[in-house]
Amino acid sequence: MAGLVPRRSATRFFAGAIVVSIAALLPSTVSAASSSALESQIDVAEFSGRAASYAFAYSNHRAEALDQAAELAREGQQAEAEREEEERLTALARTQAAERARVATTVAPAVTVAPTTVAPTTTVTTTPPVTTNAPSGGPTAEQWAALRHCESGGRYDAVNPSGHYRGAYQFSPATWDWVAGVSNQSLVGVDPAAAAPADQDAQAFALYDMRGPSPWPTCGAHLQ
Repeated sequence: MAGLVPRRSATRFFAGAIVVSIAALLPSTVSAASSSALESQIDVAEFSGRAASYAFAYSNHRAEALDQAAELAREGQQAEAEREEEERLTALARTQAAERARVATTVAPAVTVAPTTVAPTTTVTTTPPVTTNAPSGGPTAEQWAALRHCESGGRYDAVNPSGHYRGAYQFSPATWDWVAGVSNQSLVGVDPAAAAPADQDAQAFALYDMRGPSPWPTCGAHLQ
């Protein structure tokens, strides 16, 4: 048993040396870990800042894109409504023109009367006076002025960029001729932007009497 004592002493010596070595290494290990953790915190903060900036820029860009898409959709809907209304009015104008042509070609039966019993025939054509005053019982003069300002800036010679809608009330040629065929034949074929202001007003009043504010999908709200 006495022979085992030196071995125990050696074991205790080596264990003590290991403990001292670990103690010597411990501060540098902790320091390195702390430095690595600090660098990680800096990297995370920088990344978070960049991510927040990107998210803000993306949000603004997306909002602008959505606004532009909504505006284009509204313009497309208005253009489609105007196109459908114009097609309907054109078809109606063709129907009325065909009816007028049919009536014009119909020959009335000949009637024989004694000359002494026939009084001279006088044909009187009465043309209603053209006025810029708003008709009574409808929108006021101020409302019509607001409509003109909305449609054309109040200019009777205005022409939209496409050249299709013309005058203070932005008539298309087809709509203008259709209304003129019903209310004032002398205005058929006249350029709406070149027509006298009183004639443009009269055409707009006549169209409103027939269709209400619907021919002006957006600005017609001023007439209500």
